[in-house]
Amino acid sequence: MSPSRSASRSLSRPSLHSRQASRSTEHSSMSERKASFGCADYRSATLEPNNIIVEDQQMDDDRWSRLAFALGMPFGESLRASSATTKFAQQIRSQRSVTSREMAEMLVPLLASIAIDHNALKCRTDAAFCRDAVPDEVHDAEIEDGWKMQLPTPKPAITLGYSNSSFTCQQLELQQYIITNNKNEPCDLHQLSQPVPDIYWPFFVVEVEEHSMLAARNACAGSAATCNNALMILAAAAQEPQRHYQDADFLWKLSKAAQSFSLAINGKTACLNTHNSEGHLPHGVATIRSYRLDDEREVEALAARIRSIFVWAENSRLRSICDLLNTFDRKVQMERNLTVVIPPARPGSTDSARSGGQRRRRRSIIRAVLTGQSSRMGERLSCQRQRFELRFFGSGVR
Repeated sequence: MSPSRSASRSLSRPSLHSRQASRSTEHSSMSERKASFGCADYRSATLEPNNIIVEDQQMDDDRWSRLAFALGMPFGESLRASSATTKFAQQIRSQRSVTSREMAEMLVPLLASIAIDHNALKCRTDAAFCRDAVPDEVHDAEIEDGWKMQLPTPKPAITLGYSNSSFTCQQLELQQYIITNNKNEPCDLHQLSQPVPDIYWPFFVVEVEEHSMLAARNACAGSAATCNNALMILAAAAQEPQRHYQDADFLWKLSKAAQSFSLAINGKTACLNTHNSEGHLPHGVATIRSYRLDDEREVEALAARIRSIFVWAENSRLRSICDLLNTFDRKVQMERNLTVVIPPARPGSTDSARSGGQRRRRRSIIRAVLTGQSSRMGERLSCQRQRFELRFFGSGVR
């Protein structure tokens, strides 16, 4: 063996050990994170100080019907037997116990079968969120007789949101810049709209916890509140100054957008939850219904409810989000009309040069509107894209 090869190999060993140590540390921190969800004081020390209120009592039929009606969702469950629900229930029933990883692997095909007709939706598994939208609303000085713990970074077993084909080129461009959050701090709108890469504005998360259902629901509370909070930050940036929050129509659209759902799973039991911010704090969490995953009829009922959620997400919530983006775009256009006068074309200038200059001006306007800065940022998002189908683990669902 040559000296250079020996030296190279000896230099690579410490980095390998450091990577192994890093993975060990990451695994340890993840175990501590998951264990903390089930702590007796997790809600009082972590969720509630961050304005997340979790109800223990299941919603009655009257309350659920009112919520479903407001969202434009069917109240009842139209049971529909399918090979996917049958297979899933049989898989759960055949195993004495189910690990978190096994549960996620079995649940993804079931969700894919439910979403088969919804090409606007997209799914990712075991992906950590960006922290830009994680709620952090209450200052330490406002906490009485206790302390506030920071919400952990959400990392659901499954995250469902929208694909980029759900938005126009202009809407995608608007989601690439810096805005200010409610603390007047710079906030990356790209990371708000895509807390998970390639998943826009998530609306449905699945948390699987082996410790307890309490831990699973607490994990769902933080993940779904982050989804809702992202839209509330966008709405604050998009609102028209002269109308502020006194516009009832604006508030109604925001309440329909700042809504999400979650599925908390512990063992062979699943709990379907609703999360709504109603355009303002706090983030409320309530249980819709619990299901036995080893019972085929129960799985059919769960699939029916999730199917209704997917219809709502594609037909109602997505429209509300696009309305917010269009409101924000009007704000940008208004600022452009007030502050920018495009000079006449110079002799010899080409149309492409003029259009390129206008695009650069528009990008600087967007940043000026949102952050008060006029410097140029970023390259324009390419609009040469193709529509693509919903993908689970990289495979298309037809």
